[in-house]
Amino acid sequence: MSHRVAHLLIVALLLVTLVACARPTATPVPAVEPPAKATSAPAATEETAAEPPATDHPTDEPAPTNEPPVAQELVIGLGRNLYDGPKTWYQLHGSLGVWEPLLILDNDMEPRPVLATGWTPSEDGKVWTFTLREGVRFHDGTPFDADAVLLNIPALQEEYSATLPGLVDLEKVDAYTVRFVMIEPTPDLPNRIAFFSSAMISPASLGEEGRPTGPIGTGPFRFVEYITDDSIILERNEDYWGELPRLEQVTFKYIPDANTRLSALQSGQIDAIADVGALQPEQASVILGDPNLVLKEQGVATTHYLTFNSGAAPFDDVRLRQAVSMALDRQALVDSTLYGYGLPGVSVITPFATRWANLDVAPIHDPQTAADLAREALQGERVSAKMLVSSALTGRWPYENIAQIVQAALIPLGIDVEIETVEAGAWSQNLRDGAYHMTMMPYTLMTGEPDFFMREWVWSQGALNVARSYGYADAHADELTLEAVSEMDPQQRKAMYDELQEIVARDVPFTPLYHEITIYAMRSDVHDLELDIQFKPSIERAYRGD
Repeated sequence: MSHRVAHLLIVALLLVTLVACARPTATPVPAVEPPAKATSAPAATEETAAEPPATDHPTDEPAPTNEPPVAQELVIGLGRNLYDGPKTWYQLHGSLGVWEPLLILDNDMEPRPVLATGWTPSEDGKVWTFTLREGVRFHDGTPFDADAVLLNIPALQEEYSATLPGLVDLEKVDAYTVRFVMIEPTPDLPNRIAFFSSAMISPASLGEEGRPTGPIGTGPFRFVEYITDDSIILERNEDYWGELPRLEQVTFKYIPDANTRLSALQSGQIDAIADVGALQPEQASVILGDPNLVLKEQGVATTHYLTFNSGAAPFDDVRLRQAVSMALDRQALVDSTLYGYGLPGVSVITPFATRWANLDVAPIHDPQTAADLAREALQGERVSAKMLVSSALTGRWPYENIAQIVQAALIPLGIDVEIETVEAGAWSQNLRDGAYHMTMMPYTLMTGEPDFFMREWVWSQGALNVARSYGYADAHADELTLEAVSEMDPQQRKAMYDELQEIVARDVPFTPLYHEITIYAMRSDVHDLELDIQFKPSIERAYRGD
C-alpha cells in the first residue's frame, strides 16, 4: 500500500469520526453490526396459557395475563416501488426476500452461499462448478435443483448481458451440480452472479410465453398481493428451508414523498423506513429527537456521480471537465447538504470495495487550478450548460440542492448552469439523445467487482456510455477493460483496474460526488432490522416486541 493510500484511508476514517461527532446528539445512533451470514432468527412460538389448576395453596408462578402476544407484522415505507411485474424475470426486488440467489455478497463485498453451497474453478478459470443446496422447494412445491438453474441463468443473462458476457454453456452435471463454461478465464464469476444475476424463480411458474407469471421463489417470505402503486404484501413461508422468520407478515409501502414517509413513521402508520435514499439526511434530527424512533446508518455500495456529455461542446474539452471537478468542494457538499451522512467522492469504484478502489487518484478541490484551466479552455468567454435532474431521484436524494451547489461553483469558471428538472422518462430520453451537458445519477456496484462498472461506463461500447451519451472513448481504456476481465493473476488484474481509474481521473468523463451512507429508521419496538451493503433489509431476522 502506498503512503498516499494509507494517508487517504486514515483521512477518510478521521472524516467519518469528525462527521459523526458533528451530528445531532439528542439520542445516540446505535452502532450497526454487519448482518450475520446465512442465518435467520428462530421462529416465534405462540403458547396458549391453560387455566391454572384450582388450589388452596399459594403458588410462586406468575399470575396469568390476558394480554395478546405482539403481532409479528411489519410495514416498511419506501421511496420507490419494488414491484416490477413482468418487466423483469424476477418480478420483485431482491430486498423482499421472496426469491433467493445462488450467492449474495457480504458487507466486505465477498460472495457467500445461499442456494449454492460451494464453487470451484478449473485451473484455467474457464469452468466453474457449483454445488447446489439440497432439500429446498419453491413456494409452489417445485424442487429447487440443477434444472431450475439451467432455466433461470440464461434468462437473467438476457437482462444483465454485461454480467456474464462470455458464458458459452451451462451444464447439468447431476441433480445438484452445475457447470458454468466461459469463453475466457473469468476469475470473478462468483461475484458476477451474486444477488440479482442468479435469482431463482420456479420453473413451474412459467406462462405460455415462457416467462414467470408470478414471483414464486424459495425465500423466507411468499408473495401475497401487489396493490398498484401502493404496497406489496408478503407472508411468512412456513416451509422455508432455513430457520423461520419471526415476522408473519411484511408490507412494503410505496410513499414517494419524503416528508409524507417521515410523518407516516412518526404517527405509526408504518413501522420503519428502510431503503437506500428513503430517509433524507435533513430528517435525521427529527428521528433523533423522537423517543419513539431509532436511527441507524449503513455504508452502501452506491456512489453518486456528476456525468458529462463529453461528445458535445462545451465539455468535449477535457480541460473544462477537469476544471469542473476541481471546482467542487466535496467535503463541504457532504457537510452542508448531507448533514455528514456520506463520504466525499474519492474513487469511481466505491471505496467499500476495498480490494479495487484506487484512492491514489482521488479528485482534489483546487479552485485556482480550476479557474486557470477554464480560462485556458474558454479564452475568456462565458458558456452555458444544461444540468438535467431526474424528478424520480429528487424524492430520495437532495439532487436539486446539489445541482445548485454545482451551479454556484461553476460561475467563477465562466460556466452558467441552467438546472432543468424533468420526469424520469424525459430524463432518460434526453440522455439518449445527448440533449444535456451534465447530469447526476447514483450507481450501485452490485457485484462488488470492477468490471461491472468499467464495462458499462468506461468502455466505448458500454451500455451506459452509449445509452446516456457520455461520448467517451479512449483506445487504451478499451483495451484494458477487455483484457482485465480475464486476467487470472490477482496483482496484474489489480494493476489494470488501477490504471483504468487513473485514466478516468485524467479524462473526467464523470466524477464521484459522494459515496452513500444510508440512514434508516424504525419505531422503538422493532428489533434486529438492519440494512446490508446492498441495502437489503434483514426481514428474515427482524421482530416486534417491547
